[in-house]
Amino acid sequence: MYKGIYIAMTGAVLRSQELDNVANNLANASTVGYKKTTFSSELYPLLSDNAAQQDSIYPDARAMSFAGKYSIDASEGNNRVTGNPLDLSIKGEGFFALEDKGKTLYTRNGVFSKDKAGYLVSGNGMKVLNSLNKPIRIDGASVNISPDGSVFVDGNSTGKLKLVNINGIRHVADSLFSGNESGPASGEIQQGSIEMSNVNPVREMVGIISALREYEAAQKVIQNFDTLAQRTVSEVGKV
Repeated sequence: MYKGIYIAMTGAVLRSQELDNVANNLANASTVGYKKTTFSSELYPLLSDNAAQQDSIYPDARAMSFAGKYSIDASEGNNRVTGNPLDLSIKGEGFFALEDKGKTLYTRNGVFSKDKAGYLVSGNGMKVLNSLNKPIRIDGASVNISPDGSVFVDGNSTGKLKLVNINGIRHVADSLFSGNESGPASGEIQQGSIEMSNVNPVREMVGIISALREYEAAQKVIQNFDTLAQRTVSEVGKV
């Protein structure tokens, strides 16, 4: 009986995590360059008397347990034309590289601008890197960026945007990600446009309804097991 309560409890906890994930996606539905996260779970056996026990997340269950994991959907979002020459989007694969206090972070949020020193920076002030891992400086009035990422200021070449693929992608904040570079990306730069979030609000709302139903079902199962347990104790007491 208590094993049943445990299984239902892990299911309820994971449905709660799924709801949090969907809520976060919906909150970022209008965030430029945001990549939605997905949450998946499965029921698997826990072997309490087996060497594989250390691989389980609840080694004392001695039954079955739900396990969940998050993953990032890096699929491309819709493009929105802005006409701003410093707004950039990527058609196809790849991420922009940003310098953050000696570290490199990655993004597909191409809402860029010039800082006071003339460097091309992201919305939170991180410098955009070129193919040589150096900050890009915009010293001029006219800026043109070709599909391959080459930057021309007043007709003069000032380097090429770094565009890379990354493995082991991890969400840092908003539209920022970390990961391991896996070589140059083949995506094309589109000047004067930005990539919107890849979140589909309708699908996320359907996900909320589904998760809520499963959460409520798990709660009812737990309540039923608890009622049976109380009845069992009561009957034993009478005997």
